[in-house]
Amino acid sequence: MDDIAVDYTSAGYLDKHIRISSTEHDATIVRAIVTRHLAIAFPDTLLFPLRSTVLFRQLWHLELNCESNHRIVILPYLEQIERLEISHGHIPEYSLNLDLPLTHTLQWLKLRLSTSSWMLRRTFKSLREFTVTFPLSEPKNHSRYEGLQVDLPACTKLELFLCSMDYLRFLSCSNVQILHWVEASSQTTFDLEAFNSFRDVLFNLSCLLNLDILVPKGLGIDSLIEFVFFGAPEYGVWRNIRSVAVEIMLSSSLEAFHLFDQTVGHQPHYEKWWKSFTVTEDEMAVMIRASV
Repeated sequence: MDDIAVDYTSAGYLDKHIRISSTEHDATIVRAIVTRHLAIAFPDTLLFPLRSTVLFRQLWHLELNCESNHRIVILPYLEQIERLEISHGHIPEYSLNLDLPLTHTLQWLKLRLSTSSWMLRRTFKSLREFTVTFPLSEPKNHSRYEGLQVDLPACTKLELFLCSMDYLRFLSCSNVQILHWVEASSQTTFDLEAFNSFRDVLFNLSCLLNLDILVPKGLGIDSLIEFVFFGAPEYGVWRNIRSVAVEIMLSSSLEAFHLFDQTVGHQPHYEKWWKSFTVTEDEMAVMIRASV
């Protein structure tokens, strides 16, 4: 099936070449060849046997919405891909001796409920935007990944949703300008070791323009607030920073009121570094925003 001469515009391709009769899939193939964009939703996995054909090798944009951690084995065949979105996918950790073409071409990557350890020790030369939502089997859970990183030299926008604070340690992305981080686990703690690691990562983001953080209140949250609103500007860590926002979710309105009152009490300590510094309370959340 490797690159046989195929008239993709004719009906019955699947029936002729992999003995699957489906005019619906024929239309999908034709549309994908013309637009270079293909969206596959479970259970439409009948197209996966075509992974080594022109269909996948010439795609610019691919969306995979799988189910039950479906094994994704098509990455080596994505030779021209620029935008890739995978949901519920289990991606193998290919040997580093295998040069994945997408590490050179990919510009936008979105992983949702999918594995990401396959990216470790690889450099994604063109990736500008990277979004991760609730990664499966986070690298921090595997000691063999300690010290390994994903190199993202071109990345300017990084979004981490429902990711632990440790996740940032596995990314080398010193040119990031926009960082959104959401941690919804009530078990989040900012102990000294975890916070120092997090702080070290933020220290290296010298190009940061906008920082947006949403976390539940946990041990050491005061250290986070102190660093992003006072420590970082005092040391001139972010030379081009424009805005910082931290939203803390709490378990009760009374707890929110206490945190609000405490933060407002320290407002003069923070606001000297910002043109605008505001603290607001909304039921069980406290929002702290600053801009220059």
